Amino acid sequence: MLLVVTLFFSCATPIAPTGGPADKVGPKVEETSPRTGTVNFDGREVSFEFSEFVNRSSFEKELIIEPDLSIDYEVKWRRKTATVEFKSDLPDSTTVIITVGGNTTDTRSNKIGAPIQLAVSTGDEIDKGEILGRLRNAETGEAQTGVKVLLYREPFDLTKPANYSSEPDTGGVFRFGYLREGRYKAFALEDRNRNKIWDAENEIARPLNAEFITLSDNGKDTLDVAYWFEVDTLKPKLQAIGLLSTQRMRLRFGEEVRFTPQTSISIEDSSGNEYTTAFPLYIPEEEPFIAFAYARQPLTANSSYRLNITGISDPSGNEAIGLEESFLGSDQEDTVSQDILTFNGENGLYPDQSLIVEFIRPISQQEVVDSTVVIEGDVDFKNWPNITVQDNKLTIPPQQNWLEGVDYKFLVWNPKSRRRQLIDPNIWDPVNFGGIEIDVTSPDSTKAFRLQLYDDKNTFSIDSTFSNFISIEDIPPIKYTLVLFQDMNGNGIWDYGSVDPYIKPEPYYIQQNINIQRGFTSEVKIDFR
Repeated sequence: MLLVVTLFFSCATPIAPTGGPADKVGPKVEETSPRTGTVNFDGREVSFEFSEFVNRSSFEKELIIEPDLSIDYEVKWRRKTATVEFKSDLPDSTTVIITVGGNTTDTRSNKIGAPIQLAVSTGDEIDKGEILGRLRNAETGEAQTGVKVLLYREPFDLTKPANYSSEPDTGGVFRFGYLREGRYKAFALEDRNRNKIWDAENEIARPLNAEFITLSDNGKDTLDVAYWFEVDTLKPKLQAIGLLSTQRMRLRFGEEVRFTPQTSISIEDSSGNEYTTAFPLYIPEEEPFIAFAYARQPLTANSSYRLNITGISDPSGNEAIGLEESFLGSDQEDTVSQDILTFNGENGLYPDQSLIVEFIRPISQQEVVDSTVVIEGDVDFKNWPNITVQDNKLTIPPQQNWLEGVDYKFLVWNPKSRRRQLIDPNIWDPVNFGGIEIDVTSPDSTKAFRLQLYDDKNTFSIDSTFSNFISIEDIPPIKYTLVLFQDMNGNGIWDYGSVDPYIKPEPYYIQQNINIQRGFTSEVKIDFR
């Protein structure tokens, strides 16, 4: 895979003028002294002249000199120019790389984005070897930033600082330039203490797709696309229980949580006996660590209760831990106005799937059912059969199936607005379903691939295994995320490998926003060679 990298020479500002449009762009390098690529350099100073004032502390924090020369230096400033002054001569016949990291900012916190690199040689020639790669997040497929890629030159001693380091840019691309010929080892690291050494007990490290790379003189090579994955094994903890009324409960967790189909909430009295149960209401998008639930019986003031929860988890699937402490009931009346919260057909409904409308509190008003209107084509049905209510959910089922080729709309009574609210879901017509074909090329065709295809609402999902080709038909025409990996050891999960000892990551691929079009078959070709 060929990766094309463009280095943008930019910087940052310490004194910002007032007035005018907001400054949202990081500054650029106007000039360096000497120029990058200079040979026979015998000076002790290198300078960066920026287009605007630089945040000095961020510049000095992000400054990296490689390889490690064990020479003291000082940064001096003159307006928009930063000068790095070495305290002794640079070693002979050495290519020195001075890098200003991409997190260097101006006074408005605008980052330069891509690192700035200045390379000089104290000999007749400058090393021109190059290693490229791209780092993506394994859960989203997006560029992985905020970590480093370390590069060691043989002999390898991971207890010492790496010879070189690189930060993935906003596209996830990392680059090592001006390298001597030789054998190299690279891996990605969450370098918390910024010392270019992997602290295995406290820092996460991930292997790349090759343990070693051998560069010829002025050679170039690629580490292709690698994926960064952080294992989350910590269970979210219920930190506090608040009662907004005698029945409405506010549960605060230590991290983002979500309800699952297995969510169960029970409430014990002070004797340890089950007093009642509660049902989940919703989790606000703006506060994903808060969950609202509703007790089926009033929790009276001055009475003590204890909550038991199962089936509430974080995004990684770790089930939440409850709170041992008891809590007191309340005599507060529930003043939250009844309102429509959401419905299940945002991406679409199958022909035999019911429309489920969720309200912000339990449905007690019969008018919610009596006032519901189903519009089937040009016909209004005011007494649609088999509409049911359970807790805060109104279920409107089809009569066996929603009719093919007929447009459906639903008018549902909203007690807060005292009006019917229009709900216009897309009911999928099987004749408009699409398909997808996935063709994978791999050096080892004997190992199976595992495929996961799902949409953002989990309306439709597939989890399957195949050899090198799979065709999936009758897929609703919406956008999907595709995750695919080659299960080399047959354990059913993607193994991201190990740095030391080196274990190569299993071949992996993720792509978001795959658009399945009506009546068409999308093609995806993946080459792991």
